[in-house]
Amino acid sequence: MKIPPKPKRGKRSPFYWWRRWKTHNYLPVKAGLLARIRNGDFEYSKLFKWAEYELHYMQDELDEFVKEYKGIEDPKTDILYIHIERRYIKRRNKLFVDAHEMEHRHLTNLVGALVKEFIITKDEVKTIMEEFGGTTEDLYIHVSKISEGFRKPTKEKVIQLIKLKL
Repeated sequence: MKIPPKPKRGKRSPFYWWRRWKTHNYLPVKAGLLARIRNGDFEYSKLFKWAEYELHYMQDELDEFVKEYKGIEDPKTDILYIHIERRYIKRRNKLFVDAHEMEHRHLTNLVGALVKEFIITKDEVKTIMEEFGGTTEDLYIHVSKISEGFRKPTKEKVIQLIKLKL
């Protein structure tokens, strides 16, 4: 796995201090479900990868600390070494919690959006999603084929769907 370089300290929010990179820009709901799917609004969160990167950054900083250590005892028992570990582990844990919350929100929002878009029940969508193995756009096409149609068909939606099926 290729690890990107650790970003420099920049402007940070006190509410999301554990995030090092910019998050995904979501489209508004009025943009339409297919446009939001193509934008990646329901895709797998990058926060999981960021959490794994934290372990590598921690190891780099710990190696540097051990290399520059000037004490008498073992550097791994030094309180500064332990503080470095704690800081990175806390950031990693917060990233994992955020990632799981975001993943849950993406899935529930996708189910809700598909139910609003097509004439189909939530249970049917969940069953399809459990067995489906393609992309989110392929799921949209699949649900459009097996559903009874759009809840509120517009000319644009029908044209987009015809283009996708061709």
